[in-house]
Amino acid sequence: MRMGLLLSEAAVVFLISASLCMLVGRVAVRLLSRTQCMQPDRYEDCAPLLAYQQTKPRVPTMGGVFVLGVGILVAITAGALEHSSGWGILGSILGLAAVGFWDDWLKCRSRKGTGLGAFPKLLIALGIGGFLAVAMGSGRVVQGGFSKLEIPVINQSIELGWLSIPFAMCVMAGCAHAVNLTDGMDGLAAGCMAIAFSAFGLLLLRDPSQGPAMVFWCVSLAGACVGFLWFNGFPGSVFLGDVGALGLGAALAALSLLSHKALWLLVIGGVFVLEALSVMLQVASYKWRGKRRIFRVAPLHHHFHLGGLSEPKVVMRFWIMGLLLAAAGLVVG
Repeated sequence: MRMGLLLSEAAVVFLISASLCMLVGRVAVRLLSRTQCMQPDRYEDCAPLLAYQQTKPRVPTMGGVFVLGVGILVAITAGALEHSSGWGILGSILGLAAVGFWDDWLKCRSRKGTGLGAFPKLLIALGIGGFLAVAMGSGRVVQGGFSKLEIPVINQSIELGWLSIPFAMCVMAGCAHAVNLTDGMDGLAAGCMAIAFSAFGLLLLRDPSQGPAMVFWCVSLAGACVGFLWFNGFPGSVFLGDVGALGLGAALAALSLLSHKALWLLVIGGVFVLEALSVMLQVASYKWRGKRRIFRVAPLHHHFHLGGLSEPKVVMRFWIMGLLLAAAGLVVG
């Protein structure tokens, strides 16, 4: 009975978040356009992608500000901070969103479109993951202890002990940057994030050890991403920017860590894993195999795009892949 009631409440939170994001977005997109904070050219080292980007009208970025704003507001109103772990999720979002905001702002104000370097962003993400592990673990505010890690399929868990700190650092940095890499086509990252958050919400909904707070975080952020697609779907009229991609990635990482289900990210977040792996393999191949490439270009979505698929078709197929992986994650859970 309680699960049925929580499911209804989660559905209401999702609908409110999606609807509010659609309403707020109408004003936010106009304001972002007036600030002249436009997405700079990102493909100077890839002539085909640069030529394609220049055929599209300049689009404002930093749409993640209103996505995260709506998602956080609705989640808090629903009671997402009633458990201490909710504060860990909020802190993670705000921490990496602030880094993304500063990076976007520098890019918008720089003639060359340069922002923060990759290394400082990586260090900060690692630091936020480590801080989350220390803060949540020391206070024993997480059900079962922060260092507990559940193993899919076998329904067992292990205690990481002090290894939970470097593990959390890697999950936070890896997830945030993988989402950021995926944010390269209209609707791609937002759609895949909506699927991943929804899948984690369903996963947590059927776990009696998890309270409703994290479920509300999942469905509120999923709803905000769906509402954002109203403006970000092809042809996009606004982009997430680093503020949105890093903030949403931090939320997904924190949710997985605090629910002890970080390993489910490998399946439910499989699209983001593949995108990140494609970049890592491409860089390694270029460096160690005499400048030979594995893919036409990385991340992976651009490989298919340069192979002849249209942008909407690539995005739709990645969404389908995300749905299938989310379903697989629910099965193994």
